[in-house]
Amino acid sequence: MHPVIPVTGLVTWRITLDPSIWIIDDRKFPLSDRIPGEEGLAVELSAFLKNSEPLPEATKVIVHRSTGDPVTLSLEEAMRALMCFAKDGKPIREGGPVLLYLADGSNRHAPIDGITKLELAE
Repeated sequence: MHPVIPVTGLVTWRITLDPSIWIIDDRKFPLSDRIPGEEGLAVELSAFLKNSEPLPEATKVIVHRSTGDPVTLSLEEAMRALMCFAKDGKPIREGGPVLLYLADGSNRHAPIDGITKLELAE
């Protein structure tokens, strides 16, 4: 069983992200294209958030984690965030299934890991 990540909260459509199939997704790109020096394959979180159709009152995304406290991002930050799903051609196991990087790379040394759910909230 591979981990999936539900997108819940203030959305029109509750969706589930399955990082194990992103290797065949045309939207993937080398993480180093956006954050120099970082390895792996990534996708933009925005495509999935848009598919969930956030409700007008949604202003933030609460990133629930299996270890550590939840991390709250503004919806704008989350729309620019990058999800790394593979390194060295293999799915991310430690801290996976994805590592979330802010678009500016400011958390490159400590990406958000252990993600279990993305919840849109006011």
